[in-house]
Amino acid sequence: MSDASLRQQLREALAMVVSLQAENEQLRERNNELAQQVAALTDKVATLRGEASRDSSNSSKPPSSDRIETRKTRAQRRAEARANAKEAKRSPGKQPGQAGNHLARRDPDETLEYRPVTCRGCGAALGRDSVCGQVTRQVIDLPKVEPIVTDHVAYRCRCSCGEETLAEFPPAARAPVCYGPEVRALGLYLLDRQHLPYERAAELIEDVLGVKVSTGWLCALQEEAAKLLGPFIVRLKALLGEADVLCADETGTAVGTTKHWVHTVTTGVLTLLAVHRSRGRQALEDIGVLGAYAGVLMHDGYASYDYLCAAHAQCHAHLVRHLKDVGQTDAYKAWTTDLAGVLFDAKVAAEAAAVKGRAKVGRIKAKRIRQRYDACLDAAFALLPEGEPPRRRHQGGWSIYQRQAWNLATRMRRDRPDILRLLDDTTIPADNNAAERSLRMVKVHDKVSGTFHSLDVAKAFADVRSYIQTGAQNGLNRLDILRQLFTDGPWIPPSPANTG
Repeated sequence: MSDASLRQQLREALAMVVSLQAENEQLRERNNELAQQVAALTDKVATLRGEASRDSSNSSKPPSSDRIETRKTRAQRRAEARANAKEAKRSPGKQPGQAGNHLARRDPDETLEYRPVTCRGCGAALGRDSVCGQVTRQVIDLPKVEPIVTDHVAYRCRCSCGEETLAEFPPAARAPVCYGPEVRALGLYLLDRQHLPYERAAELIEDVLGVKVSTGWLCALQEEAAKLLGPFIVRLKALLGEADVLCADETGTAVGTTKHWVHTVTTGVLTLLAVHRSRGRQALEDIGVLGAYAGVLMHDGYASYDYLCAAHAQCHAHLVRHLKDVGQTDAYKAWTTDLAGVLFDAKVAAEAAAVKGRAKVGRIKAKRIRQRYDACLDAAFALLPEGEPPRRRHQGGWSIYQRQAWNLATRMRRDRPDILRLLDDTTIPADNNAAERSLRMVKVHDKVSGTFHSLDVAKAFADVRSYIQTGAQNGLNRLDILRQLFTDGPWIPPSPANTG
């Protein structure tokens, strides 16, 4: 083979090597791109799985959003109850040696006597002188309800001067023919306390009272009640603004086809509900209680509350659910479990100090709880990569589980004073249950009665619910204060110092 032929083959071999090297480099780049895509998709799958596994036990989702298959069936609850009863070696029902409970006797309005006429043995006649004992059974029942129709006649009198004067009608006689305060109070009670739809409320009033009302009348009744409640709402907002500790929360509801928000501010004995188009800062300002509030506000950590000038306290129940969610990853189970225990111990310590009449938890005990709190967070950050996760998800080598753990640990370190504020003030509750309870009936109303037809109707519902809940929290009969609303005007809550 000639030198020229060898050189030609060498040049071809070198060209092939260069081509293969370029192709190999392209394959490496493509492989890196695919590896990044696989990592991103894996992270997204983990995110979706995490979202699918969240329910009311490990997140802020309400129990009503739980999937049917994750809820305990009635049979499961009965089986658990039987197992617990068997484990405790206690049979259901009244326990041996315990006094039985039954309906208490009342003074009877009527007494009916019954005597046997003949002997059941021989058939002989039995007279009055044969009585040798008696057994009494009391029946408590209601009379048949029938409407009472009253004509109110106002006379017009003419004076000797020629002027005519018409007598004034009582407040109940507001039109030539109208329904009185009893019917009006019951209608409002059925709509805003029992949450019946208009059609079913009208049906019940007709069946029980014998009074036929229209759904339009019931709808107008709510708006009329809301106007009468003006002085009550003003007074309620003033009292809430003066309270030392408030609980606040919000939940979504539908007005027509648009999502709105029902906000609540409560002390446990005073409750305000308000409907707004917004969930955030604008709503808090428009409601008119929290804008200038200077006490302690208990909430779930929603960012819109941060701008308020109030001191903040965060709900431990929400935090425990977040800890449970993060703790589903085995690597983080230890510190999340320990930190949930610290929150529980803080709650127990604050409640024990409050029972003893102390304004705060003892210095040594509070210091230990704070040290354990910090130690749990130190353990959390020790398991995470250095620095902060990248702003964009699924990038920078951070998994979704690491990002969630970092977010929660960072939040709990940043908000440590708010989360442990109950150690310095035992009047602060450990959770936001008071606010959540006041919103619970809103979700019941959505399920039973459906969406609100207009914003005015939704606001009227919120005002009436505020009135009913606050009255009940002060030990008042709901129907009584609704009846008072249509006669003497709304019940006005007294100042806390004046409550008995």
